Amino acid sequence: MPALEVEYRNAALRVELDSNRSARLFINNIQRMHESLTPLSGTLRLSSSVQTDYEWHEFIEAIVTYDETETTVVLNASNAEIARETYSNRSN
Repeated sequence: MPALEVEYRNAALRVELDSNRSARLFINNIQRMHESLTPLSGTLRLSSSVQTDYEWHEFIEAIVTYDETETTVVLNASNAEIARETYSNRSN
């Protein structure tokens, strides 16, 4: 199962994907959101707020885009991109 993991302002962020076009957003190892996509192509948006650092809050959003050949995960914190990863959907 592919996963994009980032440490951001003392918060552990992770987006996990599975072969059924489902995605899960974890913050500090706690699942905050889970979404699935029925069609073969499309976009999922998973989001949550989190306290990072002392009295600092961020809006975390994972945007997962599926198409026939690849899946792209973009992780944003307060509308600024902090990580991006693309995975091939083709089996070897």
